[in-house]
Amino acid sequence: MIRDVNKIARMDFCTQMLEDLTVFSDCVFTDESTVQIDCSTKFCFVKKGDHFARMRSRAKHPSKLHIWGGISTRGATQLAILPGSCRINSEVYCRILERCYIPFARKAHNGFARIVQDNAPAHKSHYTSEKFVEWGIESLDWPAESPDLNPIELVWGNMKNFIRKRRVRNLDDLKIGIVAYWKTLTPDVCKKYIAGVRKKMERVVEQEGRNILE
Repeated sequence: MIRDVNKIARMDFCTQMLEDLTVFSDCVFTDESTVQIDCSTKFCFVKKGDHFARMRSRAKHPSKLHIWGGISTRGATQLAILPGSCRINSEVYCRILERCYIPFARKAHNGFARIVQDNAPAHKSHYTSEKFVEWGIESLDWPAESPDLNPIELVWGNMKNFIRKRRVRNLDDLKIGIVAYWKTLTPDVCKKYIAGVRKKMERVVEQEGRNILE
């Protein structure tokens, strides 16, 4: 449930972006996600009357990997893949940006890009803010509680569906699946994701700031 103050901020932000006819051609939409090994499926076949056959065992602590990535109208950034045990604090986050975001922004956008990120502590810390100044990273202030507006979230969802269909059983297979999906993100594919942002903003305004995915 989005807080009222953030609903107002979302409405104001979306209204301004729509009025300015912003097309986000200079934006790199970024975020982290976690991908885990999931042996379960949405459907199963059982004999009539055999209700217990629907029960499946599931690992209490499934193996997982953390990932960071971004997309723009010029394509996808380099993907960062980290161990599931890794905590992405400010220092780790900035190392990711230095290795994956900055080279992409320079090569694909000639350095004239704006990063879109959420308001996670590692993204907004004093340490990270100082690094942004040092590296000359420009950002587009994104409203809080707004993953429904960021097209990278659709990428993560589609990636997880892609991996689920591969029925991975170990971390090596999981990493291979992640990389295989990331390679499908051509500039044309990324443009299609980003082209939907304005429609999402129109819906946010119509819904008075409420989550449009609910």
